[in-house]
Amino acid sequence: MAWGGIKRVLSNLMGASNRRTYDRLSVDSQVQLSCGDVIVSCRIADVSAGGAFLTPGPDLPIGTEGVLRLPGAPVAAAVRIVRRTDNGVGIEFQRDGVGAIVAGWVRAISGTHHSQADDTARPGA
Repeated sequence: MAWGGIKRVLSNLMGASNRRTYDRLSVDSQVQLSCGDVIVSCRIADVSAGGAFLTPGPDLPIGTEGVLRLPGAPVAAAVRIVRRTDNGVGIEFQRDGVGAIVAGWVRAISGTHHSQADDTARPGA
């Protein structure tokens, strides 16, 4: 059984109150999700070692596999859609350690293109 499958089994055994395996980092960056012939531009709202949350969520079924790309960064991560909400979709990285790489690049890119004017225009910032 792949590591992702083991994480899901353990997560289900622990129950809904303690399902997160990794801490999340709130981020905000443009990304592209490629699933076969479908390419969707969306934003990455948070990232952890195991996955991320994309908004708005692409209209693709749970279980769809694809590649997450960060424009302007040499990052391409194999992912799978694992959950859907009204706000977006949760994706799981298919290789261990990729989440840390994605988080680092998102923070680097966001820091490069982020300004104080952005903070005043963004609610809750």
